[in-house]
Amino acid sequence: MNEFLKFDRIGTTPHRSYYIPFSPNDEIQKSHGIIDRTSSSRFMSLDGQWQIKQLDHVEDFSVDEELAETIPVPSCVQMHGYDRIQYLNHRYPIPVMPPHVPYDNPCWHYRRTFDLSKREGERYYINFEGVDSAFYLYINGKFKGYSQISHATSEFDITELSLDGENTVDVLVLKWCISTYLECQDKFRFSGIFRSVYMLTRPNEHITDYKIETKICKNDGIFTFFNESPIDVTVSLNGRCITVPASEKGDITVSNVHLWTADAPELYELRITANNEMIIESIGFREISIDEKVFKINGAPVKLKGVNRHDFNCNTGATVSLEDMAKDIHLMKELCVNAIRTSHYPNAPEFYLLCDAYGIYVMDEADLEMHGACSRDGGYDPCLWSEYAEDMIFSPGITDRCKALVERDKNRTCVIIWSLGNESSFGEAFFDGARFIKRRDKTRPVHYEGLQRADKKYYFTELVDMVSMMYPSIDTIREQVLQNPKETRPFVLCEYTHAMGNSCGDISEYWDLIYSSEQIMGAFVWEWADHAIKTDKGFLYGGDFGETEHDGNFCADGLLTPDRQLKSAALEMKAVYGGKTNSAMCHADIPKAISHSSSIEIEADEHTGELTSIKADGNELLHIPMHLNITRFIDNDRYLVPIWIDRYHLDACKPHIFSCEKNNGSYNFKGCLAANCLMPAAEFELIYEVSGNTLTVTVEYKLADYINCFPRFGIEFGIDKKHDRFSYVGFGPTESYSDKHIACTYGYFEGTSDMNYDHGYVRPQESGSHYGCVYLGVDDLFCMTAEHSFSCSVNPYTTKQLSETPHSFELEENDFVNVCIDLAMRGVGSASCGPDLSEKYEIPKTGKNVFRFTF
Repeated sequence: MNEFLKFDRIGTTPHRSYYIPFSPNDEIQKSHGIIDRTSSSRFMSLDGQWQIKQLDHVEDFSVDEELAETIPVPSCVQMHGYDRIQYLNHRYPIPVMPPHVPYDNPCWHYRRTFDLSKREGERYYINFEGVDSAFYLYINGKFKGYSQISHATSEFDITELSLDGENTVDVLVLKWCISTYLECQDKFRFSGIFRSVYMLTRPNEHITDYKIETKICKNDGIFTFFNESPIDVTVSLNGRCITVPASEKGDITVSNVHLWTADAPELYELRITANNEMIIESIGFREISIDEKVFKINGAPVKLKGVNRHDFNCNTGATVSLEDMAKDIHLMKELCVNAIRTSHYPNAPEFYLLCDAYGIYVMDEADLEMHGACSRDGGYDPCLWSEYAEDMIFSPGITDRCKALVERDKNRTCVIIWSLGNESSFGEAFFDGARFIKRRDKTRPVHYEGLQRADKKYYFTELVDMVSMMYPSIDTIREQVLQNPKETRPFVLCEYTHAMGNSCGDISEYWDLIYSSEQIMGAFVWEWADHAIKTDKGFLYGGDFGETEHDGNFCADGLLTPDRQLKSAALEMKAVYGGKTNSAMCHADIPKAISHSSSIEIEADEHTGELTSIKADGNELLHIPMHLNITRFIDNDRYLVPIWIDRYHLDACKPHIFSCEKNNGSYNFKGCLAANCLMPAAEFELIYEVSGNTLTVTVEYKLADYINCFPRFGIEFGIDKKHDRFSYVGFGPTESYSDKHIACTYGYFEGTSDMNYDHGYVRPQESGSHYGCVYLGVDDLFCMTAEHSFSCSVNPYTTKQLSETPHSFELEENDFVNVCIDLAMRGVGSASCGPDLSEKYEIPKTGKNVFRFTF
């Protein structure tokens, strides 16, 4: 049993289009807007409870051993207590020694029985829609075959091995095989039979495969049916019926055709019949072209407003239901998304039927990523990809994946682009696969971003039809694409505005550029939803399962939470994709202060400048002293935090007072913020002035020249928890920042501290700030205005808690409400895996504001 060291498939039928045959008398039902395949009398689901046993090695397998435990199919074994959950971004989970995998290779022996009423003249097929990573199949104790490619359908004709009556199917699933080197995607590394298994009953002579093409001729649609079966078939469409002989083609013209687009997904019912068997397809008429650098659908330029989507459910891992898929698509439509890149493998077949029905353009990607090649020496060198891309040992596997992709999905209207894979460079090992796609389907263009990291001689290869980049700066796009006279291809951002945590501050600027050029065909946000495992405690990520090698919370990088709640980044995307281009400050009425106290008294620490007490009519109002605040954490600061903390020690900076003037209960402090061993990070002046029931706080700062960028500069303090209601005039109602407020409107808003903090962040971080504020009122405690606009937040947690707590469920409840008022805060950007923040969103080197609190 060493097939798993080769790119072999044994006993499988050739890759073919996805379809489900029906009998003519079947009562066809629909589910989620598509045909319910379970209503076919020729379809028998084998989903449900299977027996299972975990083995340490392939050699431990015996087809007739006893299996005492059970597991649902489809599912991921790690979600049911087997093996160990592991999240890795770009590294291989095994020693890098292709084609070999470790001898200690966990395996799972699955078994179930099913009943067949065998009839003369019929054949019986078993289909596995997804098994990670490879598997051996036995029917009634006899070996039938072996297959791999985790996200591809494997079909076996088991007619000769099946019995009339009860049958037993045994499956041995391997965690690793040679395909592990081609399936190094950024995701939790799950194993098992994670997609559906079913039986098909077919006539001896039946439809095997076919290809559908459509063209537009003025107001008419030309439908072409390529019969790739060994028998004649009858094709019915729009009231026309033709017979198409075996291995021939036939045309049907539809007059005044309704075209299919993502905005208007018009579909026609197609029926294909032969030998008491019927296949029903829903097809759309659409034509794809590239005309002088411009990507077009039905002759019109199109902007792909896209997202990258993994198959993921926080409760079931890589196993997603039809309901999960439909929910995602409905949410995407609500968020103005019109395109999906199936990162980085084909999705389940029914997903494409949903995209056909609801109107989503699909960039369909092969199950291919060799990302771990670039880190196999302990560093991260993209040049190392090229060695694997040129290594012909991988060519059969790459070619088979291209075939599996195209053959299964070639008749899906929604599929408008083929993608060769992800982050694997490009070289001779790709040639056969890419040539197959170009030869097999001349109606769709081919995408592959891997050319960016390949040998320059491949950059303009005719095997790829567009230029693609991940996370470039806007200047890079202009210089390398738009202003490059050699670049004649359309351009797409296959990944951009990395949505990790509080992110997507740059999406509006990207789309200003995208709308400015017809050469730019669109962009796909990375990514749709966070990956994290739901537990009784809360959501867990890499490193939380005892695994040695992991990549932390880098999997929590989606527009939505793991359980599909919208984050502010999703709303920002919706606004931009929906065509909103700006959100400006405008006039808004500021509530008048209503005084409840006759006077206030303050006390300040003369050594730190902190305001330690504010008393109104003798009642203490401060719970935590008012102090300067210069730190924050968001995931997009992940590469700056080591500089801010380890190099500049901003977290250790303490106020040092050079002078303190006290006069009639008011204070004037001059000093600096400094850490041991370093020059001051900032100089400041703090003035506290009291007049009746009004406190005026003047803050002025100057940042040190040796620090290039600062997180923020402002004040922070705590008040009693009972004062958790607040109001403000600024950008709302969701959180907003200098580069992230297109989704907001400007006006007066109310809320509570708990509602204000975005609990959807898997890892806690800066959240709930409101940009452009001119007024802040907290319950009946105080109201505040300022000489200049400011940012503010009223949250249940402190800046320190949000910076240092690993998981949201670990945030400890306080007995106070935390208030942050910022003269300036750095924009959020998308630098966790993207370009540096635009300079205009950095905080200025100097700043001053005057805040007036009325109590």
